[in-house]
Amino acid sequence: MLSVDKLSVSLGGREILLPDTMSFSIEPGEVVSLLGPNGSGKSTLLRALAGLIKKNTGEILFDAADTSSLSVKERARIFAHAPQSERFSSDYTVLESVVMGRYPYLRSLDSYNSDDYQTAMDSLERVDLAGFENRIVTKLSGGESARVVIARAITQDSPVLLLDEPAAALDPKHARIVMELLKEISDDGRIILMAMHDINLAISSADRLLFLVDGALVGDMSSSNITEDILERVYGIPWEIWSTGSDARLVAIPGKYITL
Repeated sequence: MLSVDKLSVSLGGREILLPDTMSFSIEPGEVVSLLGPNGSGKSTLLRALAGLIKKNTGEILFDAADTSSLSVKERARIFAHAPQSERFSSDYTVLESVVMGRYPYLRSLDSYNSDDYQTAMDSLERVDLAGFENRIVTKLSGGESARVVIARAITQDSPVLLLDEPAAALDPKHARIVMELLKEISDDGRIILMAMHDINLAISSADRLLFLVDGALVGDMSSSNITEDILERVYGIPWEIWSTGSDARLVAIPGKYITL
């Protein structure tokens, strides 16, 4: 289980995550979406969990063990982080970029072996990039690059995946492929925590929704229990929630705007 207790983070002298509210736990096999407006702290929370930025106070526990004293490689064996946008600057091939997910398991001076490369190839196939292994990453489209980042995170084989807007650059087909893949991974007992702006994609793909506003955790609920009130509180505009389709899935639609 992943547990966060009274976590706070400051950047540039400003407190981004507020400790009074920033406490939650995620069970193995859960898919959890972070929702909130721009600047609410979603990306900062993911980066703090991954150890990419330092926390001020609080605890980040995995299986009841404090992660703060772990080395970079030790932490990477627990947390795989896929940033929202990664601009590849080196002319690596797609396969070379994805196999880097195996780095936490390399011993000093070791090289990637055939099993590492096969794991990377399998990950590429799972994100619908089979046949792209020899392409140069700097020549890819935004959506293709985003899937390379996700494939690398999957290749890392960590029990916790931290994904920042995993479907933001993807067309509907590949967004669905990635969301179904994450669900499949969670069924194996791994934890998925992902920041999202697409509320309906979050409702349809996550078990739970965590809502952040100005660095505070203001809501934690099942995706099937989302309400118009929490959406209005978080985003500052009215919402309507409809039940639609043969499976009575929930859809959130912004209400009428007030014109001044």
